[in-house]
Amino acid sequence: MAADRPAMDLSLLVAFDYELFLGRNFVGPEEVLFAPTQRLLERCAALDLKVTFFADICSVWAHREHGQHAYADAFEAQLKEAVAQGHDVQLHVHPHWLFARPVDGQWVPDASKLYLAECGFGPGPNEVPAVLKRGVQYLEALLQPVRSDYRCVAFRGPGLVLQPDDGKLVAALLEAGIRVDSSVTKGVVIDTPSLKLDYRDTPAAPNWFMAPETGVTRSAPRGLYEVPIATFQPGRRRRVEFLARRVRAVGQLRGTAISRGAPTSRLVGLAGMVRNNARYLLDGAWFNLTTDTKGYTLGLLEDGIAQYLERHAGASQVAISTVNHPKLTFAPQLELLEQLVTSLRRRHGSALRLPTFQALDVPAA
Repeated sequence: MAADRPAMDLSLLVAFDYELFLGRNFVGPEEVLFAPTQRLLERCAALDLKVTFFADICSVWAHREHGQHAYADAFEAQLKEAVAQGHDVQLHVHPHWLFARPVDGQWVPDASKLYLAECGFGPGPNEVPAVLKRGVQYLEALLQPVRSDYRCVAFRGPGLVLQPDDGKLVAALLEAGIRVDSSVTKGVVIDTPSLKLDYRDTPAAPNWFMAPETGVTRSAPRGLYEVPIATFQPGRRRRVEFLARRVRAVGQLRGTAISRGAPTSRLVGLAGMVRNNARYLLDGAWFNLTTDTKGYTLGLLEDGIAQYLERHAGASQVAISTVNHPKLTFAPQLELLEQLVTSLRRRHGSALRLPTFQALDVPAA
């Protein structure tokens, strides 16, 4: 851990992207999503921890459209139960679902519509402004009967992507009533056929407002409040140890990510996986704050949070989020979540808050 520093108020928003695998699901929705979420809710109850679920609502709409109501019913019932237990649900949108179709028991996605900018910003029903407004209205209609003060106020981008056209997206989010975003991973740049983002040029402040004219790169006096997913850069020894543990955990998998590439053999796919994970060995590699990435340990996360806070040592208040997924969470990941929450409570004491996104105190603009 880094050396002690002057007192800083830390808000850690523990968040989970509530979704199926976007490529192939090896097992059904119960095993991929609903059962892991139930186990997570039980662990949260034991920890007296309230979390936020960023719900991929486009998957519900697609299943309803194609008559697959069992999934949609279970999805909605579990979100209602989570809210009844004091947890939060906010907006997450994977737009490829709007153009997907089921074939022989598997969903065939439209890989040309992975991110919101690819859907356009015009007036159409599947373009960004309409989708965001529909999402906010859908969640509020679903959850306000459970908790009358529920509001959909926060958003997480698909694949954590706000670009390109981030200014247009910020404008559409504000128009839909969204006030908080949690998509930015400061310092991270990814450029693959299936995922492109560049968050190297973001404000130095730990949190900031984004406006249509600034996008993600400059702060504004008011607009969309950013709660980044904390990022950190472990030393080489930590990275090598992490990768070794990650290899040993390769069997913990319930599905695959979506890809724009052509179908490949298992051997070619394995080679791609090796290349993707080899990036963790590079000096300067960025890691996200999460408890579901195989190979993470409590020590790695403690050091990572300390490093992130050190980079923002001049701030009196810092709000950060995690990026987790029930679909990636097995027993070891639940244990790591418990260890992290327990450690942070012990270390930060009354300076630590663990709010949901709706409960977050957003500074006055």
